[in-house]
Amino acid sequence: MNDVLRFSRPGEEPELKALWREVFQDSLGDADLFFETLYTPGSAAVYIHGGAIVSAAYGLRLGEYVSGGHWTPCRTVYACGTAPAHRGRGFGGQVLELAARSDGPGVCAVRPPEPDLFPFCERLGFKPVFGASVQNCTDVGLPLNGSAALVTVRGYAALREELLHGQNHIDLDLKVLDYQEALCRRSGGGLFYLVSDKVRGCAAAEIVDGAARLLELIVPTGSQYNAAALTARALGCQQFSYRAPLRAGDAPAPFALMSSQTPLDAGGTAWFGPALCGDPAPSHFMNKI
Repeated sequence: MNDVLRFSRPGEEPELKALWREVFQDSLGDADLFFETLYTPGSAAVYIHGGAIVSAAYGLRLGEYVSGGHWTPCRTVYACGTAPAHRGRGFGGQVLELAARSDGPGVCAVRPPEPDLFPFCERLGFKPVFGASVQNCTDVGLPLNGSAALVTVRGYAALREELLHGQNHIDLDLKVLDYQEALCRRSGGGLFYLVSDKVRGCAAAEIVDGAARLLELIVPTGSQYNAAALTARALGCQQFSYRAPLRAGDAPAPFALMSSQTPLDAGGTAWFGPALCGDPAPSHFMNKI
């Protein structure tokens, strides 16, 4: 039987979910959350071998890439994986390339979970565009000035755009933020509105092994530590980490790449966002191909 590379079709959801769970070891509830929130037939690139789907990658609309007053449709590739018995044969690279071309014109941003996968993406035509500052901290109990409270998805989206005004970034679709909030809440976290030293900010946070993990912390001025610690305390965590946009003077820290037919003025400092997973990412991008 000939191998086939194509996009997914209606009715293949059970087979795709089964592959998802085999590759990522997720619960049925975790798989259902993705398929009910973000998946649509045709959005997955699949590789058929021996009459079965053995590799898949999901091309998802993220939102709009905002740069220099221009808004460009932006998508991403998520959950690229191959069944264990079929890895190392190039199937994953083929579905990744096909998924990156899904959803029409625009740009495609990808977030490798491991630094050694950046060269692989660059060989496929992606270029480093996004940077991030990642810090690991301990709350030592010092007085903090401010507050952290849960906020709705729409409230978070509006504040996020206000705070990122003037910076190259991805304006995330509400459906993507709905999924991100659901992921955060499943761990005991959520989306937060922050007031830190009288400066407003926002954070998307999850709890992993008893520690708060801020997948996105946006505080335009003031102390990022103070804002992150406020969020951690709201979640009852002493240990925490945060991922934030690079600031002037920060050392370059590549975070994600973009594929585009036109030059992108970002210099490695554009802001990607929470990336639908933590840091280090829990194997939901492309390290199981």
